[in-house]
Amino acid sequence: MSINSALIAATSGLSAAQARIDVVSQNVANAANPTYTRKSQELQTRIIGGQAQGVDLGVVVRTVNEGLQKDIRSQTATVSELTVLDTYLERMVESFGRPGDDDSISSKITDLKEKLQALSIAPELGANQAEVLRAAESVAAEFQELTQVISNLRKEADRQIADTVDLVNTALTNIETLNDTIATRKTQGLTTADLEDSRDQFVEELSQYMNINVIERSNGELTILTGDSRLLLDDTKFPLTFVETSLFTATTAGQPLRIEDGLPGIATNPDISSEVSGKDGELAGLLRVRDTLLVEAQDQLDTLAHELANDLDTFTINGTTAVVNLFVDGGGAVPADALGNEQGFAEVIQVNALVTATPSILVTGDTGNGANTYVAIGSGDHRVANAMLDVFQNTQTFVDGFGLTADNSIEGFAAELVGFQANQHATFESQLTFETNYRDTLIQTYRDESGVNTDEELAKLIELEAAFAASARVLQTVQQSLDELVNIIR
Repeated sequence: MSINSALIAATSGLSAAQARIDVVSQNVANAANPTYTRKSQELQTRIIGGQAQGVDLGVVVRTVNEGLQKDIRSQTATVSELTVLDTYLERMVESFGRPGDDDSISSKITDLKEKLQALSIAPELGANQAEVLRAAESVAAEFQELTQVISNLRKEADRQIADTVDLVNTALTNIETLNDTIATRKTQGLTTADLEDSRDQFVEELSQYMNINVIERSNGELTILTGDSRLLLDDTKFPLTFVETSLFTATTAGQPLRIEDGLPGIATNPDISSEVSGKDGELAGLLRVRDTLLVEAQDQLDTLAHELANDLDTFTINGTTAVVNLFVDGGGAVPADALGNEQGFAEVIQVNALVTATPSILVTGDTGNGANTYVAIGSGDHRVANAMLDVFQNTQTFVDGFGLTADNSIEGFAAELVGFQANQHATFESQLTFETNYRDTLIQTYRDESGVNTDEELAKLIELEAAFAASARVLQTVQQSLDELVNIIR
């Protein structure tokens, strides 16, 4: 090796050692940063005239397990969806209570039955009549209150969908910006490792909101698709669109989640609500809460209110008809006993004002109603009270179970309704615990592989310091050789 070759090798070795020391120092400095991936300095043998002449610096690269990254993103979406479901159902259970709770709808219906039992024993007592009406008012108020809770939760979920859509679009914009920067730097032969770390943070954030597929192209840019392979980001960004609903009632249907397809006109932007809700992610959870879980709870509540009103309307006693109509809607009518008429009834159910004004209707029937042909045998006639009590003791056929047992007693259906919400919440809570633990295991494995191990980095630092010192020693030796050569020439 000539002195010139030695000089080139030594100086390039010094530069390489210094560059690698800088990278190791950055690794150690970011060891506690969970979003930082371990970096390394690439080196390439310098070839001059067909022979090795030192070393050239390549780019700084990341240590990343892309398979684990994909698994973490998928698991993050799963945990995010379950977190939403668990949160909303927990609040539902707080309002619905649990079977046996004194303030649950099932307990209040049981209380109404018990007051009817007392009335059947002493129907002539005004206090017993008043207690039945008080219990009925409490039942009607609970139906309305629970309906309001459901509507409020659906409204909140709807608003959160709108907020999450904004976050999705912001994340897509940030990824698009970093895509352009990374692609430009790659064409210039510059390192992009830290920029890729930053981009990954936005991709991880996006995976929290919805299920996504990520493809890295040859120029370093990422293509992002939905779980159903709709493009979200390629050379063009395809943002989500959503219009928040201003008011929710028992029968309100929320607006769909759409995606812009780049074509003019809102009609061309497809509805992807079912696609998103069928996968994972925060948006999936919110759509399921707004359009499925809470709607199902409302249907169950409406069905129970509807059946209660229909069963406590008229009674056939010894060939005559006793009209009571204890529960009615806002117009004073009992909805017909047919599927579809139950919708929204829990929101408007109330105790019949005629019965409130004339409590003796609980004994005599509504004598002012032309359909009433029943004639009571004095104020102590217990037959109407017994007929109302039979409603709770017999099996009824509900217009639809909506996930519950349709052939059921009033109390049984109410208890099952309350228990259904609690059991559903317990199921999601258990799933959330399991999936969260699995996600955390994946993240820890990823950090072990792609994160910084300070012991390993310090060991590298010692090795690099030795390499730096060796190159410096070679350079010193070359300098001495040159000095001796100059002296010989003189």
